[in-house]
Amino acid sequence: MSEPLAQYRRKRDFTGTREPAGKALQARAGSPLSFVVQRHQARALHYDFRLELDGVLVSWAVPKGPSRDPDVKRLAIKVEDHPVEYGKFEGDIPKGHYGAGHVDIWDSGTWTPDGDPRRGLASGHLRFTLRGGTLQGAWALLRLGKDDKQWLLRKLDDEAAVEGDDAEASPGRRKPASAKAAKTTTKAAASARPAPAGRRASLPAALVPQLATLVDAPPQGPGWSYEVKYDGYRILCRFQHGRARLVSRSGKDWTERMAPLADALSALDLPDGWMDGEVVCLDERGLSDFQLLQNALDGRTGDLSFMAFDLPYWDGADLRRLPLSERQSRLEAVLAALPEGGPLLMTQRLEVADGTEGRAAWAEACRLSLEGLICKRLDAPYVAGRGTAWLKLKCRPRQEYVIGGYTSPSGSRAHFGALLVGLRKDGKLAYAGRVGTGFTAATLASLHKKLRALETAASPFGGELPGPGRYGRGPAAVHWVQPELVAEIRYASLTQDGLLRQASFVGLREDKPADEVSGENTADPPAPSGARGDRVGNTLITHPRRVIMHDPDTSKLDLARYYEAAGPLILPHLQGRRIALLRCPDGTDATCFFQKHIGGELPDGLERDGEHLLIRSIEGVFAMAQRGVIEFHTWGAKEPRPDEPDRITIDLDPGPDVPWKAVAEGAQLARGLMEEIGLAPFLKTTGGKGLHLVAPIRPTQSWDTVKGLAHALANELARVIPERFTSNMSKVRRQGRIFVDYLRNGNGATAIAAYSARARAGAPVSMPVGWDVLEPGRDLRGAAYNIRNAVAAARELGDPWRGYEAARKTVGPRMLKKLGL
Repeated sequence: MSEPLAQYRRKRDFTGTREPAGKALQARAGSPLSFVVQRHQARALHYDFRLELDGVLVSWAVPKGPSRDPDVKRLAIKVEDHPVEYGKFEGDIPKGHYGAGHVDIWDSGTWTPDGDPRRGLASGHLRFTLRGGTLQGAWALLRLGKDDKQWLLRKLDDEAAVEGDDAEASPGRRKPASAKAAKTTTKAAASARPAPAGRRASLPAALVPQLATLVDAPPQGPGWSYEVKYDGYRILCRFQHGRARLVSRSGKDWTERMAPLADALSALDLPDGWMDGEVVCLDERGLSDFQLLQNALDGRTGDLSFMAFDLPYWDGADLRRLPLSERQSRLEAVLAALPEGGPLLMTQRLEVADGTEGRAAWAEACRLSLEGLICKRLDAPYVAGRGTAWLKLKCRPRQEYVIGGYTSPSGSRAHFGALLVGLRKDGKLAYAGRVGTGFTAATLASLHKKLRALETAASPFGGELPGPGRYGRGPAAVHWVQPELVAEIRYASLTQDGLLRQASFVGLREDKPADEVSGENTADPPAPSGARGDRVGNTLITHPRRVIMHDPDTSKLDLARYYEAAGPLILPHLQGRRIALLRCPDGTDATCFFQKHIGGELPDGLERDGEHLLIRSIEGVFAMAQRGVIEFHTWGAKEPRPDEPDRITIDLDPGPDVPWKAVAEGAQLARGLMEEIGLAPFLKTTGGKGLHLVAPIRPTQSWDTVKGLAHALANELARVIPERFTSNMSKVRRQGRIFVDYLRNGNGATAIAAYSARARAGAPVSMPVGWDVLEPGRDLRGAAYNIRNAVAAARELGDPWRGYEAARKTVGPRMLKKLGL
């Protein structure tokens, strides 16, 4: 008995029914795949929808039968696979037998999957084309719920679509090729459509919007819709008696503020209802631009557009209880009737099958300089407030801050120097840093006018500001203002004290009350339906909540999730290199130890190079994180030439009393010497108190030669600038100096891998950075980059090592001679 048909045969007595038992499974190579729809009058009438695949008919019971109307989605209950021969079965199933009743073939033909059908079935999103007597064109099956039982069968909009089609009714009329061309007036067309499914209700006077929760990784599993995150104002549009009213997320009426847009929406003469969306101003590339939006609201430029993404209420029906897929299908139908070039547009959505494709879509969105993505559960209702059915993925750190003061201008700057901003914490305004860039001349003038009107004698911040004297001298250096203005700020990262780094002004947020601006924390993405939330890739993380580091508390699963998010970043720095591992099975509070060898069978993603270990794929990183590994260290050589190093690593290890400014200056001095002898060093943080300068070289020399060159570099720095550097590792000699550690370049020696976490407070990360980031006033040591911000920072900074391979140099006699070797 073939396993795929075991359940089918177990349910039937073939001595009493004419249903076929089915032959041995045999996929028909090269033959078109068949499909059949059988009308089955059993205890209740239903239609059996069957697709041939791998020698069986994969089957669903569709209670109301297929509909050729794209606006109608039919529930489809997945049942056991049937034999291919069942596709020709018609007649009666005797009383007392499973499925007793009459069966007719309602339609049949061939089908073609869109892509890999097995992957589509596994991910819960199968698209395909039917060529039958009645059913034609593009279709989709979408899985719902936690198990494999409930699906939706839907016709996709194309030439084969039939409006108002029902399996038990007479055939409907064919939809025109252009739905827009078939409409005379929008209101008449919308009213002519069948009433949307949903609870009949009067038009609500107000609506509380659904909000998205910030996460640092895409949700796993299928069943999610991905939309572009726009750089605009969240607005709800209420249509009543032909007039459009625009309401902010906090309930303020913005109709007058956006009067041209409100008038344009009113001119569409749509039925009563509520649309949810974002008001944006698009640049010449079609991207939303917040500064253009600000200018448009001030009457200086541009037209506004309403990007609609939801339809909570429409034409007498409350649609909030329906799944998102249904609401957006209704929204598409309304927008399809509108004339082109109007103010009402549909949000851009992406076809994403699962979390892996979601991560790729997120990376692409960031590459295109978009704000990020919004992920929404396709089967979820519209629920007021913030929850986990809507998630947001940002491409760069950015949020609202309250303005509490400003500094006087200096140099050629007019009006003011920098804004002093904060967040609401426990009823007080907590200082969060200063913002000195991102202003145009017009912004400086208009914002200064607003700030002067709010000036007050007392500081609105709770407690003293850090860094006395930092903002200049004299009573006019800082001007306090009443904390009423909210600014959107883009920044690179936060310090350990929560202060902004590299902050840039984006614009004022007039849609958000200042007393509600308390910051936004990243949450974990929800676990996939029916799946374990403690699985990373194919690896099950045991003891996922075990705290392994502190300040803040960091769990074993937090670390594994970081390596999952950072996989594309760290893997190129690991593959092909022998590795050493720092394991802390019970966290950094217990025993940690280095490991270079693993006995027994290796987990997936790892392989051996003799007695040494190599990472083959990201699954190997996950497997090591499961075994308590926090840090990954690598050799300075790469396969297939492990005896000839391909890089020189100079480790600048400052004494405990060396300030950051001296470390930054020391790195520039070391860089100068390395460039002078012909090397091209790249910079990365160590996650500790120092920096690494890594110079790519061609693998032509032995370990001894390369180590000798590194030693000579260290000695030269110590000889030329003895007050700054020492090449002697003695702690006494390191007081007030930077130890230039050349020992990373010996055979068997290792250095922390780029993007590896460190087993230290704050969960810091060894971060590749550009030389332009190395500033005396920006301390990159410790947890400045950590597992919570490193991936976002990498997207913000781009790849500072993108010229690494092209910068390889040859260590030869000329270079060695410059150092007296």
